[in-house]
Amino acid sequence: MAEQVSEVLKKIQERCAENASEFLPGIEEALEKLEEVKDTEEMAQVFKALSNQTKLEIVFLLAASDFPVCILSNLLEKDQSLISHHLSDLKAAGIVKGKVKGKFRIYSLRKDKLVEMLKKMIEIVGEE
Repeated sequence: MAEQVSEVLKKIQERCAENASEFLPGIEEALEKLEEVKDTEEMAQVFKALSNQTKLEIVFLLAASDFPVCILSNLLEKDQSLISHHLSDLKAAGIVKGKVKGKFRIYSLRKDKLVEMLKKMIEIVGEE
């Protein structure tokens, strides 16, 4: 870790700040936090999936109950194909799952996954 901090400090001094040593405590803490987070790609995928208003609304609806696409599209007053597309993205991010029931695919929220990601983010960012 010390070697990594030294390398980063050297690059910073060369590129952007002559007095970079005053930022040393922050640099060390930032690098430690970054090292703690091994699944940044997975986290980015989850937060990207939540960055759309309709997808977020779908998550809120599924937090209340499991629903098929036709119900979600009516509740949100959106086209079924759009809701299906958003559900596909949410499923790829691991936030929702679907199961076939009769002629419908019923979607449910993977609360465990969402809570896990939010807890990690709070742990990394810290509470004030």
